[in-house]
Amino acid sequence: MNKSMTLKISKEIGLWVHENTNNSQIQFDRKPGLALAVFQHALDIADGIIVLIEQNLPGVAWTLVRSLHECYVRGVWLLEHADNNQLDNFEKGVCPTLNKLTSLIGSEPESAGVWIKGINDKNISVFHDLTHGGMEHVSRRITANSIEPNYSDEETVSLLKLRNQYYINIGVFLLAIFQNESALIKLNEKTEQWKESL
Repeated sequence: MNKSMTLKISKEIGLWVHENTNNSQIQFDRKPGLALAVFQHALDIADGIIVLIEQNLPGVAWTLVRSLHECYVRGVWLLEHADNNQLDNFEKGVCPTLNKLTSLIGSEPESAGVWIKGINDKNISVFHDLTHGGMEHVSRRITANSIEPNYSDEETVSLLKLRNQYYINIGVFLLAIFQNESALIKLNEKTEQWKESL
């Protein structure tokens, strides 16, 4: 799938998730409330990736991937694993490191942990390098004739596909929190339609 089509479907995924989760009503409870706030921020980061790609700033878009990943991991931990003491500490601004969160979440096949562990094992050092201006960016800016951004369309498609996977995963968590069974079923159907962009 080319960059233009993947970008179009990425926007469609974002719109669908927002249309089916925005303005949803639940009785406030601290644990899902904190997770919802973190997941919402992750969606904002994912939407920012789209804006940056549309503005032909793929390097900056790649810089956001680590933030997207860490927000997602925090949201999963808050929703499914954090105890009351950990929630208290989180509200005071104290959160375990990414490695500790990943350990606390675990890697059971039925949980989000197996996906998180796979992303961490394969990509976390690259995410770190992309966030802090390391060789992952430098190598895409130095050519034989110039120093300028040189991110391939294939890389941008990969970024969009990764972004879309986070979006779908977060959508599932949000719809589960809102107990919207019919939208969860519909999202499963839509995910099949979008599979080439995931």
